[in-house]
Amino acid sequence: MDNSDNITSRMSIASADDSLQKIAVITEIRTMIQQVRDLPTLPSIVFEVLKIAGKPDANINDMVRVMEVDVAMTGKILRTANSAYYGVPRKIDSLRMALVVIGMDEISNLVTTASILKAFPAQSGGDDWDAKNFWFHSAAVAELTTGLYDVLNLPKPSGAYVAGILHDVGYLMLHQYFNQYWSACQKFAHKEGIPTFRAEQQLLGVDHGHIGAWLVQRWNLPEEISTAVAQHHIRPADSPEYSLSAVVDFADRLFHRMHNKSPEKVALELREDKSWREWIGSRTAATPALVQELYGRLERATRLLEIMK
Repeated sequence: MDNSDNITSRMSIASADDSLQKIAVITEIRTMIQQVRDLPTLPSIVFEVLKIAGKPDANINDMVRVMEVDVAMTGKILRTANSAYYGVPRKIDSLRMALVVIGMDEISNLVTTASILKAFPAQSGGDDWDAKNFWFHSAAVAELTTGLYDVLNLPKPSGAYVAGILHDVGYLMLHQYFNQYWSACQKFAHKEGIPTFRAEQQLLGVDHGHIGAWLVQRWNLPEEISTAVAQHHIRPADSPEYSLSAVVDFADRLFHRMHNKSPEKVALELREDKSWREWIGSRTAATPALVQELYGRLERATRLLEIMK
């Protein structure tokens, strides 16, 4: 019996001791995230870019001034802007031109994605962790989150893309820094036939959403992002119907429904899904057109990750 099996058997029995054990685990994880110095960090350019992009009167000159200081990032953005992914008919040779042609929001998303990927280099291990699949899922949920706001014709929060790409960062933190807990939760979820976040709640007393939010808070990212990350699986009963956390949650579930399925099959499933019909309401076009739009977003995630390596 390995250490994760010991954890599972020790923590799956409801008792006063179990409650104390969960408090100890929560304290251990939160303290590490708040105090350990060698945790992944984001460069200051991310915060500056997000701050500028989130302003209603965002100024291209301000964005250029912030970004041109980081030569490596500027080079990556220009290479990406000139890739077939964007299909720009003539060469983009300056940040200013990239901002005009591609848009400030898109540049902000590129900077954030590149910085997050750099902060968490791929790690090899003996378990079944698939870093490539994890980041594809994260980027896909980011794209689907922004896509849902677009097709629902709802005002899109400035942190929508970032919340999407970071929604499972707590899952990554568990794997990299508390692997014995991660393994125990994986085994317990498989054994009981329950979602991983439910297994985390039962064994650890906290799910990966809240763990990720603690890291987002340490990074001093906007509160709307940390709240969305924390609540993308479990939200208060009075949470707004179209809050960022709710949209990230729907995007997450949509990804799992769409992955490796045809658009026609997914459109049929959504038409028969009562919770989806009630949530989507009359805010968007017919389901087949909506599904085609969202599949385009999945394709964007695939290509973007290849470019941003």
